[in-house]
Amino acid sequence: MTDENSSVLKELILGTLLFGIAVALLGVWWVEDKKMFLIGLVIGNALSIWRAIHMQSTLEKALDFEEKTAKAKMAVSYGIRLIAITIVLALMVELDLGNTAILMCFVGLFGLKAGAMLQPHIHKYMNILTYNRR
Repeated sequence: MTDENSSVLKELILGTLLFGIAVALLGVWWVEDKKMFLIGLVIGNALSIWRAIHMQSTLEKALDFEEKTAKAKMAVSYGIRLIAITIVLALMVELDLGNTAILMCFVGLFGLKAGAMLQPHIHKYMNILTYNRR
């Protein structure tokens, strides 16, 4: 993993965590079942972080193959991530964690999208902090 890829992944994970913290701070005021709210959000955020790491490692491996093979490997990896999400949600239903936890897990899964949108801004501020430049 190159240093640039590593920093982008770290910034993506940081954005995902910031999203989760923001949702937790905002949502905990209005939700009655705070415990299940936070459990579902943590599970969803953890899945989002795992998806980011898995995606990045898959992309790096795919660069070593021809286009057709790389596309096939990326499709299989996407399937693995989708199956993992389905299994986790099914386990949450089976364990009867409740609608709040399942809904918040789903919201936590959007943390990866939020992290991707926050990553350029985080990168900018990390550069300012690290190198004292704008």
